[in-house]
This record gives sequence, C-alpha cells and structure tokens, in this order.
Amino acid sequence: MRFERPREEPTEDRGGCRQYGSQAVNASRPHRLITLAFSHYNEKARWALDRYAIPYSEEPHMPFVCSLAVAVATRGRGGKADRTSSRYSTPVLILNDGRVLSDSTDIVRFAAEGDDSLFPSSEVSELVDHYGDQLGPYTRFLAYWHLGRHPGMIERLAADNVGSRQAKVFQRLAPLIESQLTRALSLTEAGRDRAMARLREELDAAGSRLGDRDYLCGDRFIAADLTFGALLAPVLCITPEEGFGAILPELASLDDEARALISEVRAHRAGQFALRIYGEERRRCQS
Repeated sequence: MRFERPREEPTEDRGGCRQYGSQAVNASRPHRLITLAFSHYNEKARWALDRYAIPYSEEPHMPFVCSLAVAVATRGRGGKADRTSSRYSTPVLILNDGRVLSDSTDIVRFAAEGDDSLFPSSEVSELVDHYGDQLGPYTRFLAYWHLGRHPGMIERLAADNVGSRQAKVFQRLAPLIESQLTRALSLTEAGRDRAMARLREELDAAGSRLGDRDYLCGDRFIAADLTFGALLAPVLCITPEEGFGAILPELASLDDEARALISEVRAHRAGQFALRIYGEERRRCQS
C-alpha cells in the first residue's frame, strides 16, 4: 500500500490566492513534484515544501522511470546536470506558472522565499552544498549497494511507493534495471569501502560541529540541518512513523551487514541529531 503524505493547511487568505509559508500561490493549481519516491534528495524537497505548506501534487516513480517522467514533463529539456545528477534527475518541481525547478536546493529556496531564517548566511549555503556533494552521493551508494544484496527488495519498494501499474511494469524490468544501476553507480566492494569511509568522516565532522549545540549552525533549525537530515536518511533507514516521506525497507528484512550500518549511524552523535530533527521538525510538517 502506498504511503500517503498529508499536507498542512494554508495560514491566510489573500483574495483569489492563499498564503503558503511566505508566498502567495494559486491554491486551485498545485505545483507538480516529480520524484524518485524514496530518494533522499527528493525527501529534501518534500521536507521544504511541507514545512512551508506549499501545495503540490507528488508524482512518485522508481529508478530510471523517474528520468523518463522528467523528460516527458519537460518536453525533453530536462533540468540542469551537476556533479551528482543528470539533466533528467529528480526532484523536479513544475510550478503552476510553467517554471521548472530541477535542483533540490533551488526547491528549498523557492519554498522558503521571503523567509531568511532558513538561509541566514553564506556559511549555511556552503554547508548545504557540501552535504549535497560530499554526503548525499555516498549514502545513495550505500543504499543501492545493500539493496542489490537483497533479492526482490527493489520490487517490494515499487509496490510500497508507486502506483500499481508502474509497480507491475517495474517489477518485470527489475533485473535489467538492477544491472543498469550496478553499472551506473559502479557498485563494487571498493566503492562501498570508500563510501563508508566518507560517511564516517561526515558523521564525525557533523558531530564535532554540533558539540553542545542543538543545531549545526547555532540555536535554530536552518537549511543545513534539513539537508543533513534528508541526505542521511538512507543509512538511518528512517520510517514514515519517524517522519520520512516514503517507505524504505524494514530493518527486519535486512541482512547483518546492513543492520550493523544502520545501528552505527543511529548511535552516532550526528545520527541522533538527524533522528531528533525528523521528530521535531519533519513530523510536525506532516501533521
């Protein structure tokens, strides 16, 4: 069964538009959010949109299918490529005025438009970019590495996260798609070791940065906290009950190596921080 995410109600009416967060939008025409359902970069976008109660309709997809959806939705133009994604990567937010946002940080900035508290300084912006480049790719690698070691698991993720028609098609194509993922991400043991080393470096750095503080850059929640929490989600195996906007594998269905990784991250000071902000900041956006 697909997990449905509730949306917050708008806080104010202004003529024919409603005020969502700090900006007015046409409440009768929600934006379209094209996602790879369980992707952590997509969770980053969902978190920001939910936080500011921006009205949107999510169109969730599975790996590779999401790229086709982006190509169709943008009439072949796609978005912008960077070091961690292609022109047809998700998330893509198609605004109800026709504009297209194809970067998770751009979507966060759009959601927070008019509210400087999420991006209060250049230090915060640099830290957001750092996590996008130096944390997200490695947690993604580890997620797909372990996913490939569990036969049938990606098919179950399809059943849990996308519509039944797409799930059935994806399940038939799963062996080919898994092979393509292995090649595209170079899922090797050496790569896993590098990803683990990078993850531990980022956890330790975040733990040191936190110190006795409640947040990464001071005494309040900002975009760097949101980004860190979202991009750490795959190795925390966050559940919908804990605040994640999609369904990840159940801990009991994973092998010893995967469970050991999740236990290590959840026990770390930085992992505890991420779990806390999911509880305090993410879940309240969904209630």
